[in-house]
Amino acid sequence: MNFLKSKTQKRIKDYISIPITLGSSISPSQYDEEGDYYYISMATVKKYYFDKNDANKVSNEYASKNMNKAVQKNDIIMTRSGMAIGKFALINKNLKGIFADFTMRIRLENYNYQFAYYYFRSFFFQQLITTHKKGLQNHNIFPSMIQEFPIPDWSIEKQNKICDKIKSQIDEQKEMDNLIEEKQLEISSLIENSIKE
Repeated sequence: MNFLKSKTQKRIKDYISIPITLGSSISPSQYDEEGDYYYISMATVKKYYFDKNDANKVSNEYASKNMNKAVQKNDIIMTRSGMAIGKFALINKNLKGIFADFTMRIRLENYNYQFAYYYFRSFFFQQLITTHKKGLQNHNIFPSMIQEFPIPDWSIEKQNKICDKIKSQIDEQKEMDNLIEEKQLEISSLIENSIKE
């Protein structure tokens, strides 16, 4: 924390457009696969993006009563409890969703959402969560704590450049993964053909 504080005077609260808030709780009877809204739980963001295949839908009545817990494009959802504490998902498209009580929503302004998402997943930020989480058995962290964490005070241009570099590296990694998969198929085929001989 001291290292990051020496690098920036800005806190997350300096860039939020609305207060960071916890999500909404739900009971089993409020799920409804005919509903229009997804329930964004910790399980749905465990892969660092929203996975609708792991999500239940909620009744339209439940959604209408919890619109203050709805997400919009570029919101960042953070898991805030238990073993999965400190995972982040960027809502990068328009989505009808209500976020769960064991998550929190971070909505930024005048900041690159994608850069913030990468920063929140960085070693530095994860260490902040580790050192500030509360509870012996079930760890928790709260919006009042998160909003006080330091965040780089960089221009949008610099944030954009860093995001471009990260995207380039991710694209390279995907290309390498595809090549590895092709090689694995070739090796598997070679072994199978050798056995058949």
